[in-house]
Amino acid sequence: MVKNVKGGNKSKGFARKNLVKKDFSLRISEDEAEVYAQVNKIYGGPMCQVVSVDGKEMLCHIRGKFRGRGKRDNFIKSGTWLLVGLRDWEKDSGAGKLLNCDVIEVYNDVDKNKLKNNINTVDWSLFISNDSKTISSMEDTVDTDKDVIFTDEKTQEYQELIEQQLVATKSGIKTSLITNDVEINVDDI
Repeated sequence: MVKNVKGGNKSKGFARKNLVKKDFSLRISEDEAEVYAQVNKIYGGPMCQVVSVDGKEMLCHIRGKFRGRGKRDNFIKSGTWLLVGLRDWEKDSGAGKLLNCDVIEVYNDVDKNKLKNNINTVDWSLFISNDSKTISSMEDTVDTDKDVIFTDEKTQEYQELIEQQLVATKSGIKTSLITNDVEINVDDI
């Protein structure tokens, strides 16, 4: 390990604290209290709303492990798949309150595909349909920008001439192009 020889008093203590190698194995549900869920809404702070595989909405608490420095590899946004732990010790009040749960694992796109292929006991159709909704809504916002075209007058005239030439060549008519008072036969080129 390289020594930190630069810095003043106590700055050497900050060096190389993040060199712990992580285990990249896929974490799956091992208990009845561990449920797969997908994020619906991000509330703010350490909370979000999730929907479980069963279709139940829950209030999810994001632990400190997934915030701060740990957020880089575990970014939680709308549509993210999670493994959450249910709180068995809490009673279901039922009066419009959501059940509480805690984040255990955050899955990326590669992990999603592994889950879909390896775990056959879970019906992933709810999550997949929500993923396609978020993807299609993102594409809809991009499609609105296709109506705007940035060109000047000369470029627009040039494009119109090219389109006319293409239509004429497809129909078999021999045409000539007149630019700067010079007649150019397109077929001769």
